[in-house]
Amino acid sequence: MTKREVLALQQSLNGSGYAYQLTGEPLVEDGIYGPATEHVHRAWQDQHTRIPTLTPSPAKPWWQSRAVLGLLASLLAMIAGRMGWSIDDGQITEILLRVTEVGGLIVAAWGTIRRQAPIDPTLVARVGARDVRLPVRPERQGNPDDDPRGVFRDR
Repeated sequence: MTKREVLALQQSLNGSGYAYQLTGEPLVEDGIYGPATEHVHRAWQDQHTRIPTLTPSPAKPWWQSRAVLGLLASLLAMIAGRMGWSIDDGQITEILLRVTEVGGLIVAAWGTIRRQAPIDPTLVARVGARDVRLPVRPERQGNPDDDPRGVFRDR
Protein backbone atom coordinates (compact mmCIF):
# COMPACT_ATOMS: atom_id res chain seq x y z
CA MET A 1 0.00 0.00 0.00
CA THR A 2 1.19 3.47 -0.76
CA LYS A 3 1.18 6.21 1.85
CA ARG A 4 -1.81 7.80 0.14
CA GLU A 5 -3.76 4.49 0.26
CA VAL A 6 -2.92 3.97 3.94
CA LEU A 7 -4.01 7.54 4.69
CA ALA A 8 -7.32 6.92 2.88
CA LEU A 9 -7.78 3.67 4.85
CA GLN A 10 -7.12 5.45 8.16
CA GLN A 11 -9.56 8.24 7.24
CA SER A 12 -12.17 5.68 6.25
CA LEU A 13 -11.79 3.70 9.50
CA ASN A 14 -11.96 6.93 11.52
CA GLY A 15 -14.87 8.32 9.47
CA SER A 16 -16.96 5.22 10.05
CA GLY A 17 -16.24 5.40 13.77
CA TYR A 18 -14.95 1.83 13.73
CA ALA A 19 -11.48 2.72 15.06
CA TYR A 20 -13.01 4.64 17.97
CA GLN A 21 -15.42 1.81 18.79
CA LEU A 22 -12.60 -0.73 18.81
CA THR A 23 -9.80 1.15 20.59
CA GLY A 24 -11.53 4.09 22.29
CA GLU A 25 -9.59 6.64 20.23
CA PRO A 26 -9.33 7.48 16.55
CA LEU A 27 -6.35 6.36 14.47
CA VAL A 28 -3.58 8.86 13.86
CA GLU A 29 -3.96 9.78 10.19
CA ASP A 30 -0.29 9.76 9.23
CA GLY A 31 -0.22 7.37 6.26
CA ILE A 32 1.88 4.81 8.14
CA TYR A 33 0.51 1.27 8.39
CA GLY A 34 1.63 0.76 11.98
CA PRO A 35 0.44 -1.66 14.68
CA ALA A 36 -2.69 0.36 15.59
CA THR A 37 -3.82 0.68 11.97
CA GLU A 38 -3.11 -3.01 11.38
CA HIS A 39 -5.14 -4.01 14.46
CA VAL A 40 -8.18 -1.95 13.49
CA HIS A 41 -7.95 -2.93 9.81
CA ARG A 42 -7.74 -6.66 10.57
CA ALA A 43 -10.65 -6.43 13.00
CA TRP A 44 -12.72 -4.60 10.37
CA GLN A 45 -11.85 -7.23 7.76
CA ASP A 46 -12.78 -10.05 10.15
CA GLN A 47 -16.20 -8.49 10.63
CA HIS A 48 -16.95 -7.29 7.09
CA THR A 49 -15.41 -9.79 4.68
CA ARG A 50 -15.62 -13.51 4.11
CA ILE A 51 -12.53 -13.76 1.95
CA PRO A 52 -9.14 -13.45 3.66
CA THR A 53 -7.39 -10.28 2.60
CA LEU A 54 -3.64 -9.81 2.58
CA THR A 55 -2.48 -6.89 4.66
CA PRO A 56 0.99 -5.38 4.66
CA SER A 57 3.17 -5.85 7.71
CA PRO A 58 3.43 -2.85 10.03
CA ALA A 59 6.25 -0.37 9.58
CA LYS A 60 9.39 -1.12 11.59
CA PRO A 61 11.46 1.45 13.45
CA TRP A 62 14.44 2.97 11.63
CA TRP A 63 16.96 1.36 13.96
CA GLN A 64 15.85 -2.14 12.92
CA SER A 65 16.64 -1.45 9.27
CA ARG A 66 19.84 -3.11 8.05
CA ALA A 67 20.10 -0.52 5.29
CA VAL A 68 20.10 2.37 7.79
CA LEU A 69 22.63 0.61 10.04
CA GLY A 70 24.89 -0.03 7.03
CA LEU A 71 24.58 3.61 6.04
CA LEU A 72 25.54 4.72 9.56
CA ALA A 73 28.59 2.42 9.54
CA SER A 74 29.64 3.82 6.17
CA LEU A 75 29.20 7.38 7.41
CA LEU A 76 31.33 6.68 10.48
CA ALA A 77 34.07 5.14 8.30
CA MET A 78 33.94 8.13 5.94
CA ILE A 79 34.15 10.63 8.81
CA ALA A 80 37.07 8.72 10.34
CA GLY A 81 38.88 8.79 6.98
CA ARG A 82 38.26 12.52 6.53
CA MET A 83 39.65 13.21 9.98
CA GLY A 84 42.85 11.40 9.05
CA TRP A 85 42.34 8.29 11.14
CA SER A 86 43.89 5.27 9.51
CA ILE A 87 43.00 1.86 10.87
CA ASP A 88 44.96 -1.26 9.99
CA ASP A 89 43.67 -4.85 10.04
CA GLY A 90 44.76 -5.54 13.62
CA GLN A 91 43.04 -2.43 14.90
CA ILE A 92 39.85 -3.23 13.00
CA THR A 93 39.75 -6.67 14.63
CA GLU A 94 40.30 -5.14 18.06
CA ILE A 95 37.61 -2.51 17.49
CA LEU A 96 35.09 -5.11 16.27
CA LEU A 97 35.79 -7.32 19.29
CA ARG A 98 35.21 -4.40 21.67
CA VAL A 99 32.01 -3.41 19.87
CA THR A 100 30.81 -7.03 20.05
CA GLU A 101 31.56 -7.17 23.78
CA VAL A 102 29.66 -3.96 24.47
CA GLY A 103 26.80 -5.03 22.19
CA GLY A 104 26.54 -8.36 24.01
CA LEU A 105 26.42 -6.65 27.38
CA ILE A 106 23.73 -4.27 26.16
CA VAL A 107 21.63 -7.13 24.75
CA ALA A 108 22.01 -9.11 28.00
CA ALA A 109 21.04 -6.11 30.13
CA TRP A 110 18.10 -5.25 27.88
CA GLY A 111 16.88 -8.86 27.96
CA THR A 112 17.14 -8.95 31.74
CA ILE A 113 15.23 -5.70 32.12
CA ARG A 114 12.50 -6.71 29.64
CA ARG A 115 12.14 -10.30 30.90
CA GLN A 116 8.55 -11.08 31.80
CA ALA A 117 9.01 -14.55 33.28
CA PRO A 118 11.78 -16.43 35.05
CA ILE A 119 14.27 -18.42 32.98
CA ASP A 120 13.47 -22.14 32.77
CA PRO A 121 16.17 -24.01 34.74
CA THR A 122 15.40 -27.41 33.17
CA LEU A 123 17.47 -26.73 30.02
CA VAL A 124 14.77 -28.37 27.91
CA ALA A 125 14.28 -26.92 24.44
CA ARG A 126 11.32 -27.53 22.19
CA VAL A 127 12.54 -28.55 18.72
CA GLY A 128 9.64 -29.18 16.37
CA ALA A 129 7.35 -31.54 18.26
CA ARG A 130 10.12 -32.95 20.51
CA ASP A 131 11.58 -31.84 23.80
CA VAL A 132 15.36 -31.92 23.74
CA ARG A 133 17.28 -31.79 26.99
CA LEU A 134 20.81 -30.49 27.08
CA PRO A 135 23.28 -33.09 28.36
CA VAL A 136 24.47 -33.12 31.96
CA ARG A 137 28.14 -32.27 32.46
CA PRO A 138 30.27 -35.36 33.27
CA GLU A 139 31.16 -34.06 36.75
CA ARG A 140 27.45 -33.96 37.57
CA GLN A 141 26.75 -37.64 36.88
CA GLY A 142 24.93 -39.34 39.70
CA ASN A 143 21.39 -39.75 40.85
CA PRO A 144 19.06 -38.09 38.30
CA ASP A 145 16.70 -37.17 41.15
CA ASP A 146 19.42 -34.91 42.57
CA ASP A 147 19.67 -32.94 39.33
CA PRO A 148 18.54 -29.36 40.06
CA ARG A 149 17.19 -29.10 36.52
CA GLY A 150 14.50 -31.61 37.41
CA VAL A 151 13.72 -35.04 36.03
CA PHE A 152 13.18 -35.33 32.29
CA ARG A 153 11.44 -38.25 30.67
CA ASP A 154 11.00 -38.35 26.90
CA ARG A 155 7.35 -38.50 25.89
